[in-house]
Formats: sequence, structure tokens, C-alpha cells
Amino acid sequence: MDGTILGQGTFTSSYTGANPNPGNATVQAANSVIIQIPSAADWLKVTNFTQWGNAGNDAAYFNGTDNAYIGFQFFWQRGMAAGTGTVMYYSNGANSVNGDTLLTGGFTPYDPSGQEDPAALPLVGPAVATTASTNATRPVVSTGNTAGISVGTIVRLSNTAQSDVNGIDMVVGAVTANANFTLLTATNALATAPGAIGGAGFYRIVNYNSLFYPRRRYVTNITQASNAQVSTTIPHGLTPGQLVRFEIPVLVPNTGMSQLNGVQGTILSVVDDYNFTVNVNTTNFNAFTWPTIAQQPSSFPAVVPFGEDTANALAINAAQVPTIGGQQIFNTNTGILADSTVNTGYLGMILGFGGNGNSLGSPIIGPAGTVSFNSSNVITKVDTLYWVAGKSTYGGL
Repeated sequence: MDGTILGQGTFTSSYTGANPNPGNATVQAANSVIIQIPSAADWLKVTNFTQWGNAGNDAAYFNGTDNAYIGFQFFWQRGMAAGTGTVMYYSNGANSVNGDTLLTGGFTPYDPSGQEDPAALPLVGPAVATTASTNATRPVVSTGNTAGISVGTIVRLSNTAQSDVNGIDMVVGAVTANANFTLLTATNALATAPGAIGGAGFYRIVNYNSLFYPRRRYVTNITQASNAQVSTTIPHGLTPGQLVRFEIPVLVPNTGMSQLNGVQGTILSVVDDYNFTVNVNTTNFNAFTWPTIAQQPSSFPAVVPFGEDTANALAINAAQVPTIGGQQIFNTNTGILADSTVNTGYLGMILGFGGNGNSLGSPIIGPAGTVSFNSSNVITKVDTLYWVAGKSTYGGL
């Protein structure tokens, strides 16, 4: 029936990056969020409840620059191009309503199977040219096109001279619009630089995660400590009490923490989305290194979850909630069953972080909302957003 509501819900905004204006109170575009909606939905409306009653602001941070307005209501209808949608926002310092169309960072159907929704983004985006990448523990990749990239986006390089970085999914830690982006964050940088400057190549945006949880992850660093801290290239989603096994390559020449290869341990604590500690004493092991270009071909360091330490899990039952970006991973169990293998796939909608308005010509924060940092660089405020999805009699196309 026309106008039938198929689903509705609410969520709060989140952001995994640092304050883009350190030492100052800052409003920052939040990370994209994926909500579960029925596959038959023909339209979706998102209302930013927090921003609805605030005067307009044209100085929110978007990809490192304080030039963005903040949207407070958004609408998508089937047939609109991926990433687009309509938006309403206030004039700066006032409550005068303006309307526009988001060219990017709006609504995108989400289908991790790659089979159900023809309007969904491909699981791996098209190849976009890069011109160089720096020889650093957080390589800076130069490109004239950063469309669709923000802090928290997962990318995959290919065909660059940095053969020890190619093909490894890595999170983006910083962006300069249409100039460059930085791989990894301050907390999960590579233990050692790739070994040479990377020349021209390509990057692709990765729009999916493995359907089945828990997931194997590549490791960027492991500390020498009585309880080693492990860093991963993308969010791990693991919990305290889970058992993991390490796959550490024996390199030529033999460098790195190869003593850890095949060793298993129990996760003691989750530091953040990219780091956790294990009950393995690596104090007397060799220092961990990321395989360099000169050591290719080689495998890459990885951590593989494979079970649960029951006694440990029972002692910290409440801490066992698989999360990424503060949100529980869909369909996962909690408590002592947090390690159980589950299919996390669902059909949904990617709510973007925003992009240029068609009329405005400058950024408007999208349906993922904003977060606010204080002068101590701590997030002190997030947005509450509501959504409703519905059905039209004749569909959107």
C-alpha cells in the first residue's frame, strides 16, 4: 500500500578520527553508518534531531577544512543515483531553511552479497589513479580524486611500487580533498615504513566486510611487552576473552617477531577499534617489523580468532560485545558466546558523511550526522538521528 512504513529506528553519530583542529572546540562530520532497512523500501527519510533546533553553522569540519554546513533532514527515493539525496540545512547563524541535493555522501543502498540490489555500490569500487605514496609508517597517497573518502573509509592500493602495501585493506586516517589521503591512524601505523617511495598506481574503496564474524585481520604492529598490544589495519571487532592465533612470516633477511608465529593467546582488553592486548609475553622476542619491499614476496602478519577462553570470558562477561565505531556488529552474540561464528550480512542503507551541494557548491554534512570535540580533543557531543523507511505503490523505478 502507498505510504506503508516498512521500518524505522534511531542511531547516534560516531567518529573514529582525531580532532581536526587540535586544542579547539570543533564540530566534525561523523563517519558513515549503515542501517538495516527492508529490501523493498522505496524511500527513506532521516532527521537529525540534535541539529533540528540549532542555528545554522557553515564552519563544520569536512575532510580537514572548516567549510561545511550541517544538514538536519535528508530524503532518498529509489531511482536516485548512489550517494545522492536531498538535504535541508539552515543558513549560518540563523534558522532560515535552505534545500539542496547532495552530489556525494548521501544515501547508498548496501548489499554485501552483491546480488540483491542493483543500485548498491560494488563490493570494491572502481580503480582511481594515484600519483605517489610516501615511504612512511602512515603512507600519504597522492591523488586528484578523493570522492567518497573520509576518515574511516577502507581502501586498497594496487600496482604501486610499494608491493608490501598493495592489496592490503587499510583504514584512511586523514584526507585532503582531491590532493591526498593518509593510510592508517596514529594508533595503528605500520611498525616500519614500506622501504621505498611508491610511484603511480591505483586505489579502490572497499565497501564490504567479510560476511562471517569473527574475522581474520592483518597486523601492523605488536609491542614488546608482558601483555603485548596488537594493532590491525582495519577495525578488528574482537572482544576480551576471545582466543587468537598469530601468523607471522619468517622473512628474508630474518627480521620481525617470528617467534610469535603459531602462538595463541587470549585477548585481555580492547584498547580501541584497531588495538587489543593479549596474554602473551613478547618482551624477549625480536621487535616486530612490517615486511619491506626488499623482503617481497612474503606473506603478511595476521591474527586469526578461533575460540573462547571460557574462564576469562565468564569473568568479564559484560565486556564481551563485538563493536566497531561504538555500534554492536549486526547479528553478533554477546557474553560468553561473543566468539560464535555468525553471518553478519543484511540489506541496508549507507548513510554518508556528506559532500558538495549541487547548488551550494560547498560541503553539507550528510545523514550520518556530526560529533563535537572540546578543547581537550575529546568527543563530548554526538547527534541523535531518526529514520523511517517506506513503500510506494509503484516503486521508485
